[in-house]
Amino acid sequence: MKKEYNQIYIVQEGDNIEKIAEKYKISPLSILIANNITPKMIKKGKVLFINVNNK
Repeated sequence: MKKEYNQIYIVQEGDNIEKIAEKYKISPLSILIANNITPKMIKKGKVLFINVNNK
């Protein structure tokens, strides 16, 4: 099964997983799982795939 994402987000200075999740009104865990990352991997310039239809 192919996953489809409808948003791409580039992490900005000062971002954290909670802030990004709040912006898209999704759970932080859904971002972490979709990108196969941990919160410590959130760094400026990192590209994150976001599925806002999967709330």
